[in-house]
Amino acid sequence: MHLSALVVSFPCIFDTMRPEEIHDKRVLLSPLNWGMGHVSRCIGLIHQLLEQNNVIMVASNAEQEAIFRMYFPELDYVALEGYPFQFEGNGNFAWDLAQNLGALKSRLKKELKETQTLVRSHTIDVVLSDHRYGFFCEDVPSVFITHQYHLPVKGMQVLADKWHKKRLRPFDHIWVLDYPDSRLSGKLSANPNDNRVKYVGPYSRFSLYDLNREKTEETVVVVSGPEVYAQQFADEIRANHPEATFICPDAIELDEVKRTSGNWKEQDTAILNAQRLISRSGYSTIMDLEALKIPAFLYPTPGQAEQIYLHNRLTDCSEYNP
Repeated sequence: MHLSALVVSFPCIFDTMRPEEIHDKRVLLSPLNWGMGHVSRCIGLIHQLLEQNNVIMVASNAEQEAIFRMYFPELDYVALEGYPFQFEGNGNFAWDLAQNLGALKSRLKKELKETQTLVRSHTIDVVLSDHRYGFFCEDVPSVFITHQYHLPVKGMQVLADKWHKKRLRPFDHIWVLDYPDSRLSGKLSANPNDNRVKYVGPYSRFSLYDLNREKTEETVVVVSGPEVYAQQFADEIRANHPEATFICPDAIELDEVKRTSGNWKEQDTAILNAQRLISRSGYSTIMDLEALKIPAFLYPTPGQAEQIYLHNRLTDCSEYNP
C-alpha cells in the first residue's frame, strides 16, 4: 500500500475515519450476500452518509439491489457477484463453510480485481466492505464493517477465526457495529488490541422512521435466513404461536396464518406496529431491537455459533428486552 500517498490525499480521514467524519466523498459500498441482515444494517449507514453530502455507489447482487432501491432509488448501482455457499441444513455451519472454502478463495481473488477496477473507473475516495473479505483497494482507504472482530471459536471454527483475522489485514480501518463496551456483541468484538478498530455504534434501518406510533400487532414473527432453516423455524413457531403475524419469504410454506410477504417497506410497517417480535438471534435483528425498544423471543439458527452465542448471552429463557 502506498501509505505516503494516502496520507497526502486523505490527511484527516486516514487517521480517524469514522462514519460521521466522511463528508463530500465518493463512497463505494458492498454488503456480504450471506443473509439479508448485511443489507438491512447498511441502510442506516447509507442514510447517514447521504445526509453528509456523500455520493454513494452500491455494488451488490440483483436481490440486494432490489431492496436497496426501495429506500434509495437515486443511488448508483453496479452488479457484483456474491460469495458461493451452500447450506446443507444439518446444523453444522462450520462444516458447510469448510466444504465451500475452495470456491470462496477463488471468488475473493476475482473480487479484489473487480474492486480495483470500480475504484479507478468511478474515482472512488473510500471503500466500505460489510464483511466482504475481498472488497478493498490499496489505492484508497478501505473499511471492513463487522460486529465480529473475533469469531466464536469451537472445533473447526478455531481455524476459521485464524482465517478471518488474516483476511482483515489488508483493511485500513475496521468499524465495529457496537458500543465501546461491546454491550451487544460481547466477546465477538471485545478488547481487539487493534488500533484500526473503531466502535461506531449499532446501525438499523429503523432509524429512518418515526418510532413513536401505536403498537397494533401483539406478536410479529420474522422468518429469515437460509431457506432450509427458515422453513424449520416457521413450522416450529407456527405450532406454538398460530395467532401471530408472520413475515416470511413467499418460498416458505405456511398455511392458515396471517402473513406478510410483501416488500421490505410493507414488512417494516408490520414490525413498527409490533408489541413484541419472535425472530432469529442474528446481530442485525439485535441492532433493530436496540432501535425499536421492544421485547423479543430470539432463537438461534442451528449450527451458527455466532447466533447461539448471542442468544445465550443476551436472553433469559429466550426473552430479550433492550
